[in-house]
Amino acid sequence: MPAAAFLQYVDDDATATSIQEQLSNSPLSLVVAVASFAPKSKILLNNIATLLEKDYNDNNNNNNSGTTTTSGCCGGPPAAAEDGTPPTTIIIKPNVLVIKTDESDELEELAIELGLNDVPSYQIYKHGSVVGTSSSSSSDKQPSSSTIFTVDAIRVQLMSAADMIHQQQQQGCCAPPSSSSSINNNNAAVCCPDGSNTANAPSDPSEVLRLVQQSYANTVNQSGGDNNGGGCCVSVNPETLGYTPEQIIKAGKDSNLGLGCGNPISFANIKNGETIVDLGSGAGVDCFLAGELVGATTTTEGGGGGSVIGVDMTPDMIFKARQNAAKRGSTNVQFRLGEIEHLPIADNTADCVISNCVINLSPDKPQVFREIHRILKPGGRVAISDVVIRPEKIIPDRLKTAEALAC
Repeated sequence: MPAAAFLQYVDDDATATSIQEQLSNSPLSLVVAVASFAPKSKILLNNIATLLEKDYNDNNNNNNSGTTTTSGCCGGPPAAAEDGTPPTTIIIKPNVLVIKTDESDELEELAIELGLNDVPSYQIYKHGSVVGTSSSSSSDKQPSSSTIFTVDAIRVQLMSAADMIHQQQQQGCCAPPSSSSSINNNNAAVCCPDGSNTANAPSDPSEVLRLVQQSYANTVNQSGGDNNGGGCCVSVNPETLGYTPEQIIKAGKDSNLGLGCGNPISFANIKNGETIVDLGSGAGVDCFLAGELVGATTTTEGGGGGSVIGVDMTPDMIFKARQNAAKRGSTNVQFRLGEIEHLPIADNTADCVISNCVINLSPDKPQVFREIHRILKPGGRVAISDVVIRPEKIIPDRLKTAEALAC
């Protein structure tokens, strides 16, 4: 297969939604932003094409380190043939999308919306979630705008993502689904994925993320549109979390699934014109409330305004949040599919990062805070409502005050 055949150039009528849907349907994807005025762009594309031809050409299957075996039931390990022959080995070929940012304003805006502000730059996706970026492969001593990365770094991140997919395939066959048709009487069986309530919790990061993603997908799909989110796995009355009745009405009942553990908006000190990023945005409740505070987007009449970006790794949640945004007619709130450990957002974007009971679910919390630091503007701030379990520690009284919690 010719090297260029691996590259798919994005049309200028593509949208972030259509691209993210395409990425969600592909196990492994590489999105590259380039421009003709950047000399490194042409070199990078040539190197990527050569790399893909070398690593993923059908004639080189036996020597490829980015391979995985065909999966068995429910993504489990495949069984050998009756004669004892090992299962067939196949290659996870990445879907490669190239955005030529200088060909149209639409393509430039698309790249920015995906978080690809620099040229050249790239993102690697696993089933629609960002698992690697050009900034994460750059030298810690250099800003991402210097594009200090090599095609070898892309190869390493592609192999790492392929390994994550392979590990998920080795989890074994799923247990049969619950036969109960009553959501209210059997929420745990219907909503919680197998393994999420066992005594031996998973230690593999990719498995932790899979369980969280599946739990929250089940939650939004079972919500039924009520204020309390349908009770899938966890759900509480939003008024007990600090939301006022006015805020609940303003955000819309479909946007609050009752999955938080507080109200970060109440102490985020959000101002008109700011850019807010919500980690784990769910169905959008905190994003819509923040959108009211930052003001509408800038108009031709000169009115100022801010914007809100919600990030969630569950496609079902993103779909629900975008539905809610469309119903509300929100023009200053957008939702992006991605993991909070690898945010699809450019450096120095946010005035404030908010999060509501999500960071505790991450298997790599230090990486989450590194990402928060990366996307915050100088002098930016965070407003996090979350839970901490440290049985061996006693929280001092000085940290139990509202002032301390707002820091």
